[in-house]
Amino acid sequence: MYSATHRALRFLIAACTGCAVMVSGFFGWYLQPLISADIEYERLRAFCKPMDPNAIDNRSNPRENGHDAEDAGAPPRPSSELLENSRHIDWDALSTINKDVIGWIYVPNTPIDYPIVQAPVNDSEKYLRTTFEGSVAYPNNQGTIYLDSDNADDGLSSSTPVIYGHYQLNGSMLSSFSKNDSVDELSRHDQVFLYTPTTMFHVELFAGNIVDASTEKIKTSFTSRQALASWIKEKLDESEAVLYRPSSIDQLFTFVTCSYSRWKDQRTLTYGMVIESASAEAVEYYSADEPASVD
Repeated sequence: MYSATHRALRFLIAACTGCAVMVSGFFGWYLQPLISADIEYERLRAFCKPMDPNAIDNRSNPRENGHDAEDAGAPPRPSSELLENSRHIDWDALSTINKDVIGWIYVPNTPIDYPIVQAPVNDSEKYLRTTFEGSVAYPNNQGTIYLDSDNADDGLSSSTPVIYGHYQLNGSMLSSFSKNDSVDELSRHDQVFLYTPTTMFHVELFAGNIVDASTEKIKTSFTSRQALASWIKEKLDESEAVLYRPSSIDQLFTFVTCSYSRWKDQRTLTYGMVIESASAEAVEYYSADEPASVD
């Protein structure tokens, strides 16, 4: 016969073991989609390879690549900063995996290095819950960074593209932008590089604002440049972090991610302007012939 103390101890051990199994199962269920998505996006980066930094000097002199910069047919030379952040991207491979792919985003000093898809007009929130390769899971599905469905006609060349990405506890997707209402945070990663099959964009971030998504209306088009300028002034006045006030903007990018410091439906909006763009042809013309090796 077991004593009452012994029986109580056995019961306590069994209860603790059961709780441990339940907690372990919960965290496995909760974290598994997050881990799977991290593996997926790391796999996709094999199709987007940075240029070899050792080739920068060669790339600054087109003759060393067998080109003559003075040829009448030579495209305008992009800036060194644009070339130093250029990529060799296998668009055919990416589009075979997902036909909605339209670009790639890279932000130095952050983990942001992901493909961008176009949200379908008939399913504007599809990529909130669907990864690039098509996985759908709950909770903690990273989804895919995507362009607003209202920008579908012109894609990333729209005058006012709006790009969405989740906030995740592991810092993935657009999590690095969640605290861009702080000048210190925003200034740490204010340079953004966007790539499409035809164009490379250098976007400079200039302001960050937290909003209540239940009341804030994000605009993707304007009737005139004057209307856009007026709207930008209004948003700058509302923004907690402003690095500078642009005198004029030809193309405004808005990046949207979740943040939870004030409201249940809080979002951080980060505003950026294109300071340089170059055709993919020009970038390739002045770039090294081989991409950096990927271990």
